[in-house]
Amino acid sequence: MDIATGSPLAARQTALPYTVMAGALIGIGILFVLWLLWRIVQKRKESPEYIEAQKNRPTTLKDVQALAKKISLTRQEALLLYNICFRFKSRNIYYLWNDTEYLDNLLSQEFVRLRQKNAEADIFELFKLKSRLEKIERLQHNIPSSHNIPEGETMTLPATGGRFYSFKVLKNDQDSISLEVPKNLEGTEFCPKPLDKIVMTYMSKQSIQYVLSSRVIRFQHGPGGVPEMVINHSNAVSMQNRRQFKRANIGNQCLFSAVEEKTGKRGELIYAPKENKYEGVLADVSAGGCMIQTKLPIKRDQKLWIKLNIPERGEFEAYGLIVSAQKNNETGVFSLHISFIEIDEKNRNDIFAYVYNY
Repeated sequence: MDIATGSPLAARQTALPYTVMAGALIGIGILFVLWLLWRIVQKRKESPEYIEAQKNRPTTLKDVQALAKKISLTRQEALLLYNICFRFKSRNIYYLWNDTEYLDNLLSQEFVRLRQKNAEADIFELFKLKSRLEKIERLQHNIPSSHNIPEGETMTLPATGGRFYSFKVLKNDQDSISLEVPKNLEGTEFCPKPLDKIVMTYMSKQSIQYVLSSRVIRFQHGPGGVPEMVINHSNAVSMQNRRQFKRANIGNQCLFSAVEEKTGKRGELIYAPKENKYEGVLADVSAGGCMIQTKLPIKRDQKLWIKLNIPERGEFEAYGLIVSAQKNNETGVFSLHISFIEIDEKNRNDIFAYVYNY
């Protein structure tokens, strides 16, 4: 059956494609407007004025939840952080969690509150949260290549006999790194030669130590006759900081002895110091362990009783396991890296407080 030209049905069929096209254009226009509005909102959120306003408002539960998702905090860590922020009316922690000064001020207030309540178990959880946030912040500064080592920084070349040689980074360009050769290395048997493979370490401003493998390209003299060693760049850069907790340098005297082990009535190990006590130097300490320096030839995997003296925190005892022992062949000094296996809870928290100056 033919449809007469000019009939209402024919008119509707002719208009249908235009209606669909118009609808599509309207839909596209709406989507474009929504996208434009979204971009305006996003740009506003990125503005310094908006960020500053967000920083200065009180922390909400949503802020902590967003932060927990962003940096992978556990539910328990996020709840603890929120309770602290709520208690002390913290500014927006989402923006300030990696502001060391602000975070320390906030957490130190909680430390004082908990210490007044003798809540040592809660203090330990507080310091574990602090350590976790500190590690996350440091990892954000991880360097993938030697290209990222700033000029003016120091790289270290370890050698046999416990020797270490420090090189100043003079120039870091696209093809190589130029290092100032230390005077105490020139002409010695420990000085690398052109084409030698070398392993160097680098300590970043965030106190993260890296190890990298490279190769010596050549030696040359720079401006003013400064001796330089030019090395290849390396993408084989690995982070070496595996310590559970932050350490602080000490450098004062300590006492230590071997340990007697007994089995208690319930099958538990009971430690006691042996009679002979020896003096050593407490080089550094953390809530998880310490390093003692001594001239006694002590090997790893031995247990020690240690009497520590932490400045302004007093003396206390701990038991530890030697996890590594390194001898400096030049000085004859052994560095004993010790992991605590038994330490009073309050003393452990005192070490935390000393390390973080709380």
